[in-house]
Amino acid sequence: MTTLVTSFHGRGAGSLLFRRLEVGLLVVVTAVVAAYALTAGHAPLAFGIALLPLVVWESTRLTAALVALGASLPAVWNLAGGTTSANVALSDLLLVFIGGSILLRAVAAGTAPALEALRPVALPVIQYGVFMLLLLLVHPDGRELLQTGQRAELFVLPLIVGAFAALTNRYVQVLKVYVLATTVLAAVWPVDHLSFQKNPVGQFIANAILVLIAFPRLRGLFPCLVVLVPGLFLTASRGAVAATMIGLVVVVLLHESRGRVVVTRVIPVLVAAGAVFVLVPAAVSQRLTTTSAGTLQTTAQYSIHIHDQFLHDASAIIAAHRWSGIGVGNYLAGDPYLGTQTSDPHEVVLLQAAEGGYGFAASFVLLFVATSFILYRMRRVDVAPAAAAVLLATVAHGLVDVYWVRGTPVLGWLLVGMVCGVAWRNPRGVES
Repeated sequence: MTTLVTSFHGRGAGSLLFRRLEVGLLVVVTAVVAAYALTAGHAPLAFGIALLPLVVWESTRLTAALVALGASLPAVWNLAGGTTSANVALSDLLLVFIGGSILLRAVAAGTAPALEALRPVALPVIQYGVFMLLLLLVHPDGRELLQTGQRAELFVLPLIVGAFAALTNRYVQVLKVYVLATTVLAAVWPVDHLSFQKNPVGQFIANAILVLIAFPRLRGLFPCLVVLVPGLFLTASRGAVAATMIGLVVVVLLHESRGRVVVTRVIPVLVAAGAVFVLVPAAVSQRLTTTSAGTLQTTAQYSIHIHDQFLHDASAIIAAHRWSGIGVGNYLAGDPYLGTQTSDPHEVVLLQAAEGGYGFAASFVLLFVATSFILYRMRRVDVAPAAAAVLLATVAHGLVDVYWVRGTPVLGWLLVGMVCGVAWRNPRGVES
């Protein structure tokens, strides 16, 4: 087993002294430069420079960054403010920071344990990545390069970071903080929506419920379900509720002690969900039970009508670009005067087919089918049922809503990376 590298220069006394001298020198240099910037009237720049030693120090530890990542996943404010075609949340910045720090460690140590741990899922991930690169060759453009990069950041970086968190035995902390942050969101969102749309909020809550039920090491947070279950229904997200049900089925199928899981966790949650459904406002229950456009007399029916139009417009684009698509991030269809113009058809497989043709859509499906099979084979890893449940629940929701958007797919792939990291540390506990 490869020894994990916890610093850039090792653990010896000489290495420790060398690191202290490096940090001391960095502090002195940044203090001088920050003072110069401040006297020159550049206060924000001076503040940023002054933080540099703290950032470098944290890059050798990453505990705070990993905890912050778990807490920031449900916080999907766009920090770019619409100034670019990409959406950037705090979790995106943290993923890039942690990923960059892992890369620096790998370069310094000459080995990359986090990447080695991901070998089980390498083939499905690489084949999808190759398709994205081929699409860049067919549709070479700066916007498509940016969108492709963000697409990779939403699933490749979480894989690496998740594996690293497991290898350094900090993955439980990340999941705990995620559940707690999502519980706060579930409590606040019915009162103040925080500019968050109901469907991603609903999926964040659904994922927290699934993680709690599937991962026994979080049993101390079970009281959070008292807030999470009502919060899920109060989002009035049909896709999130359905995704939760799919995730629960996956948990039961993958868990070794499925009988006990059903009796002690799944059934109590379903009973609580039934009670909550009876008590929610009539408008919420009506929206949750509306499944067709009908006569367009309610907002729920009209929403389904608009979604049907999204699917029709996407099918037209696919028919016109069956093999090469229109490029990642270039989707735009519908009529703005009819309220049907959108940059995403709210059906992830159709989006893939529109962006890259039938081959790209098939590659996307293969990514999930192969990864799910791998998780099934690794089901003895304690976090594997949670990973499979969240991964499949999120993509199932993506069949009726937006999938590739900041925050939404990250937890599923983060969990897949954690499974690989735990299995790499303890290969004997993996079903072959």
